[in-house]
Amino acid sequence: MITERERERALELLNRSRQTLLDAVQGVNDEQARWKPGVDRWTILEYVEQLAVGDDALVDLVRRCLASPPQVETEEERRIREQKIRDTPVPRGANRAPDSLQPAGRFASLDEAVSSFLAARERTIQYTSSTQDDLRSHFAPHSVLGPLDAYQWLVGNARHAETHAGHIREIRAMEGFPGR
Repeated sequence: MITERERERALELLNRSRQTLLDAVQGVNDEQARWKPGVDRWTILEYVEQLAVGDDALVDLVRRCLASPPQVETEEERRIREQKIRDTPVPRGANRAPDSLQPAGRFASLDEAVSSFLAARERTIQYTSSTQDDLRSHFAPHSVLGPLDAYQWLVGNARHAETHAGHIREIRAMEGFPGR
């Protein structure tokens, strides 16, 4: 089980990252949301779309983790694993979104994508608030960080939104960004 402290921390991160994304897109119009900074970069709208579909997908991954057999881990083993995760840099582009989570023009506007993200994030928050699942004993592999327990995948939703909010701020600061 997760502790109440872990639950509170996850909820804090999920709420904070929701606001971080909202702050990053504040004032962005549809022309700006569709501006493509380069062939290898997503638009602001594509980042928000990816978050809107990704939030639910990460909770689904958590639920799939729970179907795996539990693996008991000592506090020392967890501490070592979590330190390794903190110390491992994730290079930009290392985590490619699976095809099902790639931006595909699902939303007609930035407002629609943001609304979908907010609804998905609310579902994530509701799950986090009420789960009694043993999130610390079930694991799934991460392509860069190695095995993450279900709690770490859940908290990964917050990190995911913060990372893409940073990408959005980068785009808004780029030369050639409309209205800049």
